[in-house]
Amino acid sequence: MKEVTTTHFSLYAAGINKPSSQRPYKQGTLVDVYRWMNSMKMMQLTQQLRAIDDEKQQKNFKASNLPFATFSGTFSYRNQKGLLQHSGLQCFDFDHLGGKENLWKARHLLERDPYFETMLMFTSPRGDGVKWVTQIDLSRGSHEKWYRAVCNYLLQTYGLEADSAPANVVSACFLCWDADMVINPSFQLF
Repeated sequence: MKEVTTTHFSLYAAGINKPSSQRPYKQGTLVDVYRWMNSMKMMQLTQQLRAIDDEKQQKNFKASNLPFATFSGTFSYRNQKGLLQHSGLQCFDFDHLGGKENLWKARHLLERDPYFETMLMFTSPRGDGVKWVTQIDLSRGSHEKWYRAVCNYLLQTYGLEADSAPANVVSACFLCWDADMVINPSFQLF
């Protein structure tokens, strides 16, 4: 498998629905994302988002104001034909977990899973879910096959049901601030 500490993927500026935002802002690593997400600007944007009560307004704010990543690869343009190289990473999204207790239980289970190592994990932008990035071995199956297999494993093992959208290699993951974000301890942050 690829050395994950130097793995690159595409990062995008805010405005997911704008055609100009379908071209990457830059290529980055998990350490870059970790540092970017720990900024004061990200904290302010996340707090603004979570202060909005209306779900439709939250979605609009998120789409307009939060940067995003395609953890599964580097792209010239965010579509299937624009894939330059798969990163060997896969992001799973667990939405609407039903409160803080369930959210923390899911994070605890994922972080301690004996088969899939946590590369990055954080609470979702709206505060009601978990984003979890792990490594996959493409020599043993396609992106889609890995996604289905890991989803099935997590559902059978922990009762955690992942969103089906990230099964696509071009799936975007919105970034946000999380004081309790987890990054793999093998990364050299300082």
